[in-house]
Amino acid sequence: MSLTVKKIRDAKPGAKTRIEWDPKIKGLGLRITPAGVKSFVLDYRVNGQRKRMTLGRASNLSLEQASVLAAETLQGARRGVDPLEEVKARKKLPTVADGAEQFLTQYVPSRRAKGRLTERTEREYGRQIDRYILPKLGKKRIADVVKGDVEKMLAPLPSVMGNRVRALVSSMFTQFEHWEYRPQHTNPARGIEKAVEEARDRTLNETELSALGKALNDEEGNPHAILAIRLAAVTGLRIGEIRQMRWEDIDFERGTLVLPKTKTGRRLHTLPSAALALLADVTPVSPFVIAGRYDKAPLDYRSVQRHWAKACTDAGIVGARLHDLRRTIMTEAAALGVGAHLLRDFVGHKTTAMADRYARQAGAPLTELRERMGASMAAKMGGDSRTAIPKTVSSRQNGHHD
Repeated sequence: MSLTVKKIRDAKPGAKTRIEWDPKIKGLGLRITPAGVKSFVLDYRVNGQRKRMTLGRASNLSLEQASVLAAETLQGARRGVDPLEEVKARKKLPTVADGAEQFLTQYVPSRRAKGRLTERTEREYGRQIDRYILPKLGKKRIADVVKGDVEKMLAPLPSVMGNRVRALVSSMFTQFEHWEYRPQHTNPARGIEKAVEEARDRTLNETELSALGKALNDEEGNPHAILAIRLAAVTGLRIGEIRQMRWEDIDFERGTLVLPKTKTGRRLHTLPSAALALLADVTPVSPFVIAGRYDKAPLDYRSVQRHWAKACTDAGIVGARLHDLRRTIMTEAAALGVGAHLLRDFVGHKTTAMADRYARQAGAPLTELRERMGASMAAKMGGDSRTAIPKTVSSRQNGHHD
């Protein structure tokens, strides 16, 4: 009698494990253990040898699905393909967790060595992989991940983080294809649309800038963190660019700063008098202007962020981020009627026409713009911006970073 849904449902366990065979599909059977576990099994011959494999539990596999799978497996066996050997080979394939480890220990360091990836990005990759990717995809075989798996993982994430994780997954699977862990052009992140991100337009008004300047003057924390915030306010530079500033790259006579590595490549940046005044009051204690605990690295971003958060709290500023200082100075410059091309050069943005990879000597209009905006921001933050950091930084201060 053939296996039926009713027969499978009503099958009772006995004292020993038994198999109910299906006469319609030769080799297909239902195995029932004394504990009542029901599984579909298949007997087959390949290269003259008789073998048995488990297709799956009846609770997870319908009779129809088991029948189709059995028929396909028997066809393969007749061609000399051993399904058990295929299962063993698949178990040896790397999981997403295996690939992620290789990605972080081989691919990412090589990108850093070539100057194509920052330390902060490396840390963020590790954080995203540990927090979002591995919990959902880590145990899956790289070759088995499909678009739906990635979409399911991204669904609960906020739009900004979702877009970042999607981009990271895409980068990882592109590399997995390069390592031949899955066929070429099968990236499961391809075709997943980016989530619509709500544009941030937060800027600080004159009252907030004044309160921020006062809070920084009263701040008794790390003077280099305070200096970084003030430089960000008067220059419009990214906080990462400020943290990487080296004394050897500053020309006080010409009022310029060389930025060796930025998002737009190597760049020559003119410094306003407000920034030069801040820098002139600092006694160098490290190759880096924003000195860290050790000479080989600048002050950690988190320390700057903590001082920013405290200063905002003391100033009564709500919902502002460090990057909003850059947006503020750019918005004020635009309000003066500055054109798009000058604004692009002012803050070092990319354009669709050209990526500025080499040093560019700033012309008079750009120098004047930076001078005016630096002075404007410094004045709004309390007039004398040179109180950011004392002339002499003791070894105790340099060694103690909040």
